[in-house]
Amino acid sequence: MVRAPEVRGGRGVLTDENGAFDVSGLPEGRYSVTVSKTGFVDLSYGQRRPLLPGTPLQLGVDEHLTGLEFQLPRGSVVSGRVYDETGDPLPGTIVRVLRYEYAQGTRQLVPAGTGQTDDRGMYRVWGLNPGTYYLSAVARNLDLGRGRGPGGARGAGPFAGRGGRGGFAFDAPDEPTPEDSAYAPTYYPGVSSPSDAQAIDVGLSAEVLSVDFTLQLVSTATVSGRVATPAGVSLTRASVVLTPDAPIGRRAAGANYGGRIPGDGLFTIRSVPPGRYILRARTNGDTPLYAEQPLTVDGVDVSNVTVVLGPGATISGWTSFEAFETLQSPDARQVRVSAPSFDGDSLAPNPNARPESDGTFYLQGVPPGTHWIRARAPNGWMLKQVVIAGNDVTDQPFELRGGEVIAEVLLVFSDRGARITGSVTEQSGTPVSDYTVLVFPTDTRLWRPQARQIATARPDQNGTFEISNLPAGEYFVAIADPTEPGEWYDSDYLQRHRTGAETLLLGEGDVKTQSLRVPGR
Repeated sequence: MVRAPEVRGGRGVLTDENGAFDVSGLPEGRYSVTVSKTGFVDLSYGQRRPLLPGTPLQLGVDEHLTGLEFQLPRGSVVSGRVYDETGDPLPGTIVRVLRYEYAQGTRQLVPAGTGQTDDRGMYRVWGLNPGTYYLSAVARNLDLGRGRGPGGARGAGPFAGRGGRGGFAFDAPDEPTPEDSAYAPTYYPGVSSPSDAQAIDVGLSAEVLSVDFTLQLVSTATVSGRVATPAGVSLTRASVVLTPDAPIGRRAAGANYGGRIPGDGLFTIRSVPPGRYILRARTNGDTPLYAEQPLTVDGVDVSNVTVVLGPGATISGWTSFEAFETLQSPDARQVRVSAPSFDGDSLAPNPNARPESDGTFYLQGVPPGTHWIRARAPNGWMLKQVVIAGNDVTDQPFELRGGEVIAEVLLVFSDRGARITGSVTEQSGTPVSDYTVLVFPTDTRLWRPQARQIATARPDQNGTFEISNLPAGEYFVAIADPTEPGEWYDSDYLQRHRTGAETLLLGEGDVKTQSLRVPGR
């Protein structure tokens, strides 16, 4: 697969029986080349580490780049067994292999692979990149008590309850009992919190075997209540979810519990292990309602929980284009306006809006919380400024309350984004393409996730690089060698790279050239 801004959607081909490929008819541009095959690690040309970008290839008019070779390594494997509290194999258990990655500028645990235990309690997760991983296991049918299961009765599923594994299960009386219990989401080597989990280092094309652990059997509780509007009207077209409350990697910290509301606004969530949760509810449709509240479960049923939903926020305004380098402004309908969550943790996917032909936009149903206002600009343009009621909030996150209406939002786009070009060489002048050029502001107040002033680029095969659409300001320019994508949003990482960095002052529309030399080479 080859990709460049000039080739919308990229261009893909299959290799022949000899592994050869030929992608022809490409326009002039700067291309990335990626090769993939099931069971092997995806590899980009010039890639040094997993998930990081490779070396871009600059292709001129009628130029032919030949002789590119890739050696795809096989994906790594993690396998082992999952046991119950008595040491017996636990079939039907979902095992997830997790790794820390920067998502929306914050470091979170995200799934890298998933497997399921067989009748021997054995799992095998394959196709992994080399790296450091954490394992979690979640039993599919959690309730093991005499009274209830996720489906209502102990024998409700193929592995429901101790008697249901490997044979027939007889229904038990459908009545609450204090002995209700479940296997809580468990992290290797058998702990309940990801902060206490043990890391597993996986090498290139390696097989890490016998990663065995035992699920924790805990007392579970039932959480029940009612979902209603502020006027007290019960809602049925809504969903309620309990999400483990964790400061890092909240979305991947454990299993979620919940479901839809069958009628009269009443909900029941069974088999909830002890822990701290965020109870979240939302309705469906174009104008969803939201609710969020903390909830602690300690093995005792929690009943009569009242969840009052409220409307999301509404943001409206218009777009403006400052055309200096181009003959005319683009069609405003090419823009996409959104309000992403500042911390990457939101009640629901954030909506986006397409402006009308006159540039006005209307963004409805934004979940409450701290947000930015961002917009995807047409090619050659950048978001220059966001103004709300005369206040510049371009680089300032702000709090949105449920039902709040923010109007008169002005989005200013410019075709005069600053640009840095240059080269990376050894001390002898030999071009270097296997490092990353990092640009970040000298103003430390802007060292935050999703900052517009933080950007990276890999030099091409000739050692040249280009970073465009930068806001005006003073910048550090440094050579970096990141180990994972997105870590350049971390303030400690930036602090380490300001030493020895070059300083550039960029005005609006400036194009400046910077030569960089790799220390010690």
